[in-house]
Amino acid sequence: MREAAFQTRARTVDHLGRGQIADAPTAVSELWKNAYDAYASYVGLYIFDGAPEVAAVVDDGCGMSADDFTERWLVLGTESKFSDSSVPAETFGLTPRERQGEKGIGRLSAAYLAPAALVLSKKAGAPFAAVLVDWRLFENPYLNLDDIRIPVEEFAAPSDLMERLPAMIDLIRSNLGGADDERGRRLSAAWQRFDAFEQSHGSYTTKNAIAQAWAELPIGERHLNEWPVFAGLAEHGTGFFLLGVHYELAQWTRPDVQNEEIEAVRERWRQTLSGFTDPYSSNKLDFSYEVLLYTGSRSSRIASDTDVFGFDDLWALEHVVDGEFDEDGVFRGRIKAFGRDLGERTYVPKRPPPKFGRDRLGPFRFCIAAAEQDPLKTTHTANQLAIIKQQQDKHAGITFYRDGLRVMPYGRPESDVFELEERRGRHAGRYYWSHRRSFGRVAISRGQNPSLRDKAGREGLVDNRAFREMKALVSGLLIEVAFKYIGSDADLRNEILPELMARNVAARTAAEKARTKRKVGLKGFLRKQRGALDSRLTEAVELAHELEQATKLGDREKVALAAARLQDIVQERLVLKPPAAGGKLGDVEERYREYRDQYKAFVAELDRASKLLAGAQAKLGPTDPKEVLTRSFSSHQATLANRVDGYMKEADQQIEALRGIWRQRAEEDRAKYYQLSRPLLEEDIESLSLVRMLNLLDRHRMDLEEEFASTYEPLVKSLQQLAEGIDLDSALAVVDDDRQILEDKVNDLNAVAQVGITVEIIGHELETLDAEVRRNLSRLPDEIRRSTAFKLAYDAHHALTERLRFLSPLKVAGYRARETITGRQIADYLGEFFAQSISSNRITLTITDAFRGLTISDVPSRIYPVYINLVNNAVYWASQAIDRRITLDLVDGLVVVADSGPGVDVDDLHRLFELFFTKKRSGRGIGLYLARANLAVAGHQIRYAREEDPHVLPGANFIIEFKGILNVAS
Repeated sequence: MREAAFQTRARTVDHLGRGQIADAPTAVSELWKNAYDAYASYVGLYIFDGAPEVAAVVDDGCGMSADDFTERWLVLGTESKFSDSSVPAETFGLTPRERQGEKGIGRLSAAYLAPAALVLSKKAGAPFAAVLVDWRLFENPYLNLDDIRIPVEEFAAPSDLMERLPAMIDLIRSNLGGADDERGRRLSAAWQRFDAFEQSHGSYTTKNAIAQAWAELPIGERHLNEWPVFAGLAEHGTGFFLLGVHYELAQWTRPDVQNEEIEAVRERWRQTLSGFTDPYSSNKLDFSYEVLLYTGSRSSRIASDTDVFGFDDLWALEHVVDGEFDEDGVFRGRIKAFGRDLGERTYVPKRPPPKFGRDRLGPFRFCIAAAEQDPLKTTHTANQLAIIKQQQDKHAGITFYRDGLRVMPYGRPESDVFELEERRGRHAGRYYWSHRRSFGRVAISRGQNPSLRDKAGREGLVDNRAFREMKALVSGLLIEVAFKYIGSDADLRNEILPELMARNVAARTAAEKARTKRKVGLKGFLRKQRGALDSRLTEAVELAHELEQATKLGDREKVALAAARLQDIVQERLVLKPPAAGGKLGDVEERYREYRDQYKAFVAELDRASKLLAGAQAKLGPTDPKEVLTRSFSSHQATLANRVDGYMKEADQQIEALRGIWRQRAEEDRAKYYQLSRPLLEEDIESLSLVRMLNLLDRHRMDLEEEFASTYEPLVKSLQQLAEGIDLDSALAVVDDDRQILEDKVNDLNAVAQVGITVEIIGHELETLDAEVRRNLSRLPDEIRRSTAFKLAYDAHHALTERLRFLSPLKVAGYRARETITGRQIADYLGEFFAQSISSNRITLTITDAFRGLTISDVPSRIYPVYINLVNNAVYWASQAIDRRITLDLVDGLVVVADSGPGVDVDDLHRLFELFFTKKRSGRGIGLYLARANLAVAGHQIRYAREEDPHVLPGANFIIEFKGILNVAS
């Protein structure tokens, strides 16, 4: 008999790590769960640009020592699941937590995110510990696991790490073989076999990839200092630094690369990580998270725990189900349908789930909400519905949470676990609920539902009996709610909808008809009159030229002929005048503006010709000036009389047609009561039925009175308004345009309102924190306060407080001193800030010596954003021109920011600095508004260049008048 034991190959680690994780976002969530288990109150994913790209998962949990690394972290299949739970971990005052890790492989998921990792950790009151792992070592199927050596270091201060790293890297390299001992020979043989295998398949060898990766240090202080523990801002925590990150992480650092696949990847990350903790729970976890992107010296937030759709948002929707299933499968909770709170309702399943056995299902909470998508059928306003649809794109779906943390992949568009879309495919109206348009979640706990376990790859829950029973319970509830309350067959829907739809459909239809008629009329006008306008403009130009020549030659006959022709052309001016455009023109806007500009040129030529004619008549006309005046008077009188006669003829025709329509309508209405009630007189009338028939006659009369009032009173009022000289067409156009503008503004303001409310609520705390930050920053040592990093941080804090002062009436503590700002400083700042966009768009940025020489005294955080906004707009518009130029100049004491783009249309000038007004694709309409508001605080002014202002370039020219330019260098 032989004795044998299992041998473990290194590839086992690869299978347990990379092979057990479904995707990159899930790998990040596993590391975040480890931070949660370590009683962290904060965890972040930081992504850094560079070569190679680096990412870091950092937290402020309990941390690990070097012994923890060797005895637990580097041990597969730890006994944590069976450890004595009566021994409490360090909780730092936080509520005790249910452990999220199941199999002890969460740390190995880092192999999915990057080929190598440097893990730093620190316990409170203990030294730092570090471990360096190259996961590619575990891809070699010929290596034994116990032949691989992993470096573990312990050090006292952050500065010691860089001294220890070379030795740690050497130990990693030693795993490639080459040493003259038994282990070295085994390693060399294993790599030779693996190299031969990879080369036979035409791929780059893993051994060479490892050797090249460690040729130079891939991590530096830029990355390490973002971990609060390393920077001395926290006493404990762990930093997981990922070296040479996965493609899905790296693409965040490449903003210039844009395509559908990358956008889908980014959206998947947002959907997965933005709702990591349960936003619908009333018991909020003391656990915050965020994803930050570091490009150069700047950082931006990709996702955080604040960007969620919460319970208040959910309950504000018109259809809501919120409650709990007990262990018998009975649901008890509140239901809201069409905005009506129906109170507590109970759902009893046809068959209760099993209460005993390994796969029993315990209690769990459930909520779901949705809104009608048809504006005519919803109780939400149009603006509310627009916001809801935006939220659907970001947060719709039914998510799962275990003890408050997200269970992947539920909530994603493709994870329709309750098969809502499949049922909608059978009958959308009857079953109602849509996964892509509903918001909701299932909340379970490990203690009450141990059978609801994760799959090996964390791509969902195991499809066992408990999971199937849960699906059946939720599906049954959703079907019953749809059938009883909100589906197409529900009595409540059929009761409420007719009233809802009748409330607004008449007004909406009338408004749509008027808007459509105006737009169709405008299109027809442009199509019909464009050729005539071009022809008349040409005639007007030729006529003006003929008058100039006739006047020079003294030819009275040609002047008289020109006068007659001019009279004919002038009569066409009103016919060719474009109608009022309205607010939104859509696809006809460009044609309308071209026609409008052409018409202005036509009118200008007519005015010029009229002035030339007057001059010619004065110079060459008859000796009696009164005859000239009388002839001109008679001509104008005849023209106007003919115009009025034409209008009256058309009005008479319209009035006669209108009279005919309403006479016919009146005849039909007079007969309605007879047609409805006459049959009652022919029936046998008994004493018992007399009352009923009299009631019917009264009902018919009352119904027709209401119908006639709604029909004829608007007609009479409209005629009265016409008699009073009110222009109904212009009034309707103005009201409709104003309504569109106001709807857009309200829609935007609703999104901003929550920000204002939040700032108002936390105003006092912000004031206190601002004073605290300033006081402590001023107490730092002199050598720190003289550093560039301190100045950048201090300026950033000042900029933040300035923004808060603008957003809220709160009194931000401390006086903000003015500084001397030169044009040269502004030029250098803009040159650095826009270097990439200027270069990539092939734009020439010119900053004149006159501008560089200006000097003003103000707050930098007020002045610099103004130039950022102006130049950012200029880059966008100049990039659409052939000759792409942007110029900053100082002319006669006025600062000019100009570009060679198309400029601002004259019709848009009056709204240019309004909040939310924009012509940029995907623009927000905030930059110019903020620029004017910021400058106005200090008494400065900004405007679009007027006729008398300097125009440096042919496109847009913005003028800034600074209050008190201290000095202008010659």
